[in-house]
Amino acid sequence: MNPSTAPLTELRINAYEDPFLQHQYVCLGHKIANIRVSLNMSQHELAHHIGISRSYLSKLECGTGISGMSLEILFKIAQAFQIDVGQLVRLRIVDYKNCNAHLTSHYKRLEFLNHTKNQTVSNLHKKTHVN
Repeated sequence: MNPSTAPLTELRINAYEDPFLQHQYVCLGHKIANIRVSLNMSQHELAHHIGISRSYLSKLECGTGISGMSLEILFKIAQAFQIDVGQLVRLRIVDYKNCNAHLTSHYKRLEFLNHTKNQTVSNLHKKTHVN
């Protein structure tokens, strides 16, 4: 390995693990989903229009696939929405608020499921140790 490329590799690995960037990816994905829904467009329709699978679009909208998204796909999404790519990637305060509300609802759901799981495990533990 060429020593001059090592920092770039390290930067790439760190960028994928950076919580700030992860939040940006999630918010951009959420913005893509919101625009698509506001245009009454299904995931299948948008995916077909830009030439990707619906499952990949779903990953983009969740933020998990955005870190590896090509500029070509980004431009195709903007074109499908009939907006400038700058408008698409520019995250405004309202985009962060919508994203954070979305993440908060998921977090609350996860807390509820975790609490329910713990209660179930506790109940099963009590039942198995009573006999």
